[in-house]
Amino acid sequence: WDGFQWVPRADTGAGGGDDINASRKNRRLYLGNLPYHLGVTEDSFSKQLYETMRDRGMCNDPNQNPVLHVWFARDKGANYGFCEVGTMEETERALQLDGMLVLGVPVSIKRPNDAVSPAGMIGGVPVGMQMPGQGGMLALPSAQVSATSPIIRIDEILKVDDKTAEDDYNDVKEDMAEGCGQHGKLLMVAIVKPQHAQGNAALKPGDVYLHCATTDDATKVMRAMGHRKYDGRQIAMTSFEESKFMSEIKPLF
Repeated sequence: WDGFQWVPRADTGAGGGDDINASRKNRRLYLGNLPYHLGVTEDSFSKQLYETMRDRGMCNDPNQNPVLHVWFARDKGANYGFCEVGTMEETERALQLDGMLVLGVPVSIKRPNDAVSPAGMIGGVPVGMQMPGQGGMLALPSAQVSATSPIIRIDEILKVDDKTAEDDYNDVKEDMAEGCGQHGKLLMVAIVKPQHAQGNAALKPGDVYLHCATTDDATKVMRAMGHRKYDGRQIAMTSFEESKFMSEIKPLF
């Protein structure tokens, strides 16, 4: 989860401390006061941040843009976004550019936990319209979906195979808690592993169950997140019977 879009883990072929995914959350930055009204785009911001860092000697390699991803919120009244920087060192340097002028407007560059996220971050996009500049990475939320239970089941959010490691499960759980937890209170995030599914045909490895505090919380999560993509694949959220979850699934975790 990078800001408010699902972004696949980088396939580096490395493990342990050399894995770029291990430091991913610490390489994300919040961008505030973005001048949408003046025409700033993800590409133009990435280019300006790169050129500013390069000109100030902040890039590890001056010939390579350290900005890996940029995402802008496109909701009515929103003017914030997030970016991911290539290394921890370059992330620290980019923080020094807080207040950088973009089209004459000072833009906040902070760590996400230092920033106050605006309300209504995801909704407000007219049905049938795609968010500009997202290249199909985002799908529109379902405007009228309503949960029937505080339990949400997400179908096979992780493709499990013999290469799936414990870190992969943990990353998905953290992404779900971080992303979905922005929209409704979560009591539990559970991801089904092969050992959970043994002898239980109803469970599928890679499925995720979100236990929300209330059905209203579940509705908010489903409306905000239910039709986005993860690792390039459409995800699907459905309500799951609370009594069945409490008796058959929760005890496994």
